[in-house]
Amino acid sequence: MSEIPYVNQLGDALDAAIRRPAPARRRLRSSRRRYLAVALAALVMAGGGAAIAEMLTDPVELGLGNVACFRGADTSGEVAIITDPERHPTDLCAAALPGFDAQDLIACHWEGHGVAVLPRGGRPNCAAFGLAPLPDSYEAARLHVADFERAVEALQRRTGCVPPRRFARRVQTLLDRQGWTGWRAVAGGGGGPCGRVSVDQAARLGSIASNVNARRRTVTVRGYAPLEVQRIVWGSGSPGAALLQTSGERCFTLAGLKEHVRRALAGARVPVRFRVAALPPNLGLESPRGPRYAAGCAVYAGPHLTFPDGRTEVVVELLQRGAG
Repeated sequence: MSEIPYVNQLGDALDAAIRRPAPARRRLRSSRRRYLAVALAALVMAGGGAAIAEMLTDPVELGLGNVACFRGADTSGEVAIITDPERHPTDLCAAALPGFDAQDLIACHWEGHGVAVLPRGGRPNCAAFGLAPLPDSYEAARLHVADFERAVEALQRRTGCVPPRRFARRVQTLLDRQGWTGWRAVAGGGGGPCGRVSVDQAARLGSIASNVNARRRTVTVRGYAPLEVQRIVWGSGSPGAALLQTSGERCFTLAGLKEHVRRALAGARVPVRFRVAALPPNLGLESPRGPRYAAGCAVYAGPHLTFPDGRTEVVVELLQRGAG
């Protein structure tokens, strides 16, 4: 399994060029790739209810799941989808929707989908929107989820890089201590050496939601790369992130760019391999890399991490016209 967060940064053009899909975001269709950061949340602007067709409805599931923030007076218009149990849905949506305060919004239970937040517009309750109120137990469930997420993230930072199965035992202890009766921590997937529950977002620890299954009552610990490797390869302000700019500042030969990339990523202390492709003819790159690519220079597309035999390895995608 590969980790490919750079696809969101590079957009559709590079996604097509390297012919690899971005990692699945929890219950969002892969065609929706334009993300904004809202606190610890993952946010995507989309149209209508299709984007949230799989949101959950049990109080714990609601606490773990996405919040749909609608700009209009019904659930058919533009929507922002957010995951962050730390904050009440109306507070989340007030931050996501410019021009609204939390008191202007109402949070409802949209049966079969999850939590929907809409502008009140003078309407007194959720029934006026054709929706049900949130369950009485929702707020307690949300806070329980938030406590667990904070505790998991603290445990991850204290523990560092330990194998997934060993870390799953520690998560199980945490579940038992916090009263998650009947829940199990299981190890599975990822392939990396470091067990974590949080999905990595820009080389920091983010939401646990995609690794928690409320229906099965499981918390999945997956194998990721060490955080220190990710911070070098693609973290905000990292040497890897800087390559998006520096690879377009002059015309690199393929050999010269490979050496430039190796030096930039040397601090990760892991093997670096390269794959070279040509950009599909109907797609382009923004400046400064676009003009360099058009002139026949080699440019940097981005990295992803693979785990052959459990070892971390960086695979770097480069672009050059005529490459096969």
